[in-house]
Amino acid sequence: MPWGVAPIPSIPAFPSDSALGDVLDRLDRWHGELAHWLHIWRRRNPAFFRRLPAIIEQIRLLLRHAGDRLPEGIHAGHGFEKRALLAEYHALLARALGETRGWEEVGEADREFKRAMSLAPEVADYWYEYVRHLILGGRIGEALDEINAVEPRLIQTERESIAQHIINWALTYPELGFGIRADIIKHCISLISREGTGLLVRGCPLPRPPGMKWQRSEILRVLWAGMQCGMPVDELCKREGIDEATYYRWRKRYLPPEWGGEPALV
Repeated sequence: MPWGVAPIPSIPAFPSDSALGDVLDRLDRWHGELAHWLHIWRRRNPAFFRRLPAIIEQIRLLLRHAGDRLPEGIHAGHGFEKRALLAEYHALLARALGETRGWEEVGEADREFKRAMSLAPEVADYWYEYVRHLILGGRIGEALDEINAVEPRLIQTERESIAQHIINWALTYPELGFGIRADIIKHCISLISREGTGLLVRGCPLPRPPGMKWQRSEILRVLWAGMQCGMPVDELCKREGIDEATYYRWRKRYLPPEWGGEPALV
């Protein structure tokens, strides 16, 4: 559908005598259309921001209907649990609020992400989306606090994907790279190593002009790659164009002693 005419989803009717199955179907379709609207509208242009308040209001209505019409607890016959659905809807509202440009809405997005995380603490995606929201907003210190407080099982849940995102963030923002607890980074590297899909050791680095100074984030990438399974230090140094003495000097300077000299293993 063309960007300029993508319609805002219509609010479904909720007759007072609707059966639970019908209510669930309507809520599910409504949620899917709202989430799809936010997802497909990649171009954040004036038309998007003009329509965003209407989407946010509809997500609030979605939450209100879900809270009023869904019974508490787990309903295996219908395949849903109320808290899980509400967490999903709060996370959608948080993502929509995070697209706005107002400080008040951004603060509300924080609260909605935290509601989703408290309702479904076992879901890693809500934690990941919240940290991503903080990083995109330039709130690196708050993102660092969240990463340092994360439970390893949340990183483990999505295998290497969330671990790879944490590594990518840490290499992009030195405040994160040098502030994340060593055991969390080591855990992320171990997951990437085990799956064999990590970006730390794949591909070749860009050619470096002679005498070009190494940035701290580049040094971290090399050191972390050296801790990844399947990457011999001599091969890594050859690929990066450094000698092994330089690598070990960097490791002594930048890595905490508890890392030791062995690869990161789960």
